[in-house]
Amino acid sequence: MEEVKELKQEIALKWIKADSGNTYLCPAAALSRLQSPTEEDLKKICIDESLNPQND
Repeated sequence: MEEVKELKQEIALKWIKADSGNTYLCPAAALSRLQSPTEEDLKKICIDESLNPQND
């Protein structure tokens, strides 16, 4: 009988609201490496959730 091994990994995510009012979904590990991320930083490492129609 063959043994099946399963790997589970969790990704910690955080929602950040920028000064502009846009919301971003960001990986917590990436955010922890930045002291005070600018909106440009958030655009590079996060998903912009502001235009998501489910947010209305």
